[in-house]
Order: sequence, then C-alpha cells, then structure tokens
Amino acid sequence: MENTALVITRYADVVAVLSDARFIVPPLAPADDEPPRSLAWLRRTVSRFSEGNDHERRRALVVEALDAMDPAHLRRRARVLAQDGGDPGEVACLVLGEALGVADPAALARAVPVAASGYLTGQGQDGSDEAVAVLAGLLGPGPDDVVAGRIAVLMQAYAATGALVRAVLRHGRRPEAQGRPVEDVIAETLRFDPPVPAMRRVATEDARLNGRAIAQGTLVTLDLRAANRDPDVFGDPGRFDPGRRERPHLTFGAGRRPCPGTGHALQLTAGVIEAVEHGTEAAR
Repeated sequence: MENTALVITRYADVVAVLSDARFIVPPLAPADDEPPRSLAWLRRTVSRFSEGNDHERRRALVVEALDAMDPAHLRRRARVLAQDGGDPGEVACLVLGEALGVADPAALARAVPVAASGYLTGQGQDGSDEAVAVLAGLLGPGPDDVVAGRIAVLMQAYAATGALVRAVLRHGRRPEAQGRPVEDVIAETLRFDPPVPAMRRVATEDARLNGRAIAQGTLVTLDLRAANRDPDVFGDPGRFDPGRRERPHLTFGAGRRPCPGTGHALQLTAGVIEAVEHGTEAAR
C-alpha cells in the first residue's frame, strides 16, 4: 500500500474525512510480545486506536463511565481542587480519577504523566509500562476493555483538557477576553488554539476529496488549527474573538468519532478557570 502523506486544511474537507468510513485511524503495528497491563496493551485495548466493532464496544464503555458523572459536580470539584493549590493543568485528571473511584490520588498523579508520555505515540519514557500497571490497579478490577477505557479517560484529561486549561489561562489575559463569560473564552480558545491541533486517518481504498484523488494507503493529516481558521466558515478567522457566534469548531472532532467527553472537558476547564480568576468565593 502507498503511504503518501497528505495534509487537509479546509474545514469542509476535514468534516468529509471524519464522516467517511473509508478513512480510519492508522492501525497499530503488530506486536509479537505484548506484556499485560503495559503501554502497548493499553493502546491496543482502548477505543481511540480501534475501528469497527471493537471501537463501538469500547467507546460505549467509556460513554457509560462518563454518563455516571455529573458534569456540574465535576466543575465544582475542579474549582475546589484548583483553589486548594492543585496544578491547573492537572486538576481535570485528578477530579476524574476521584469520580472513577481512585482511592490514592497521589499514586494517580505520579503515574498519569509517565503513562501519558507514550499514549499517543507508543514510545513512552522509562517506566511507562509500570505506570500503566499502576493505573490498571487503581482503576480495576474489571475486564480489560473496561479498565483500559477508564485509563483512557485520564490520558485524554491529562493531555487534552490539561492543555486546554493552560491555553485558556493564556488567552484569557487578552484584552478581548476581559469581562467575557468563561464559556465564551473557552469556546474561542478551542477554535483559535486547539489543544490537539491535528488528527490522522488512513485511506482504506481509493477515494476522491474535493476533486482530488486519494490513493488507498494514503496517510491523511487533518490540520484542525487551519480548519478552525477557514475563512469560508469563520469571519476574520485570525482574530481572537470570544464574542463570535459561529462556533462549529472541529477541536472535538466530527462525523463518525466525535469526542465522547466534550461536556465533561468543558465543565472541568470552566471550574479551574473560575478558581484561578475569581478565587476562594468562586471555588466553594
């Protein structure tokens, strides 16, 4: 199969690829020796790197876990932990760990960054396998799909929601953000400076996109940062404008596999920002 890289930047084209079942998440390389409860095991057992029935089943387990959490409660807990001195970029992960029943938040805080170092790439820092095993112990017992799904929630929170919190704190200092509701600043940050700036897909068969031929096996990079600034969709797209009302940004995905934790991420981020910006009274 060919593997010619292609970068997609137009909003409509990104939506088309994300909605087309011929474009799948790049499959993981075959593993000859995969230790149980290791980084390789985690990546092979979560919905993010799966397709077809495996993805649907694993995604449903994550949705079930998230549906058991009240986003408004997550927001309140995020305010409290942030006001009590928690690292703003790590609060979301700690709150979700608490909601998932983790009894040792200190062990969670130590293990998550190490495990997350290789979650997206498969090349983690020293100790990543051991960190995944620790997380499996903290989030078990249960079937592999269930435990891995719980860990995946924390991986996403650490990487994506943590990055969003830091970006909102940064952009919230802009003059345009002063006096705006926190939800508006978060929404515009997601468009203007997405915490996950790109996604990748592989064409499983020959296809055409906006008149362009795409050969089977082509690796397609979806540039979310560029798509979120497409002038065909967003007026004055290079300007940070928390007051804008056209907000169909693609940061949480679209089509076949939108992020299942969008509402939770927004509420967790809002809680942290409220605590940092407004202090104790807002946090309690």
